[in-house]
Amino acid sequence: MYTGWLRRFKVDRPIDPVEQFEPLKRERTGASNERHCVISLNSTYMDVIDRRYRLRGMVATTVVTLVSTALALFGLWMLVTWLPTVYQGRAVDWFMVGVLVIGFVGQFALLYRLIIGRDFFTYKYYPIRFNRRTRMVHAYTDAGPSGVISVPWDQGYFHLGHGQGETFLRDIRCHVMDGEMVKQTFAVGHYFDDADKVREIWEFIRRYMDEGPQHVVDAPASPQLHLSVADTWKNCYLTVIISLGEALLPYRTVLMPLLGPLAACRWLVLKSSKTPEWPAHVVTESGIDVADPHQLPEPEYVGQFYEGRGV
Repeated sequence: MYTGWLRRFKVDRPIDPVEQFEPLKRERTGASNERHCVISLNSTYMDVIDRRYRLRGMVATTVVTLVSTALALFGLWMLVTWLPTVYQGRAVDWFMVGVLVIGFVGQFALLYRLIIGRDFFTYKYYPIRFNRRTRMVHAYTDAGPSGVISVPWDQGYFHLGHGQGETFLRDIRCHVMDGEMVKQTFAVGHYFDDADKVREIWEFIRRYMDEGPQHVVDAPASPQLHLSVADTWKNCYLTVIISLGEALLPYRTVLMPLLGPLAACRWLVLKSSKTPEWPAHVVTESGIDVADPHQLPEPEYVGQFYEGRGV
């Protein structure tokens, strides 16, 4: 689930035999569906979200944040209320103070290093830009504008990725190769436990790059965007609700004591983070034509245009 984020991609290695066995096909095969992965689409470029977006501020960060806050409050209570009642200036008392301070500072530093610092105060999202005109793919990373990964569309090795911990999860993954060596890796779009859904996202991307924006879906359907990356409370709430899945959706009211903290933590994470800014050369090559007939309207909230009914 946390592959490529809390669990970094392994690079500077030979390509894995499984990865060689599962390349994503470059010809038209099967259905096309963006599955709430596309941020923006026009005749010049298409921006797609990366796999970590749906996890931002969710269970792992919420639990760690609540535990850290509880431990900090408990430590403060001990220092202010309990310790003065037993403190007598002895060496053992100073030792107790040192243990408390080091213990609480240490646990927060560890949790910040492992999870909190990788979610709060980072970037609101990490887009992957597919530019049809330059035939380039650009992937945003934690390093910001100076760390953008760029690879020609025809040279990126796109394959079906597997989760490192949850091996049943699948995603679109791209290797930047140097001969047989993997130099850089990034994931594209949401992950699923169904490989066919991932292939539908890939087909949407492939059609955009190789056939044009007018062919991303089959007629008579018309393409629509459903994902909004605006850091609003409504978007955070809708993301949490959608994450329940169809089976638990009818119980969302009963589950609100659990869902509320998730939505609040996600909102805090996104509000604390910066909006990604592409480097100048990517911006320059991404100009959109005036009155572009294939520029799709971007929803103000998740699912606004879903079947024309909103959410």
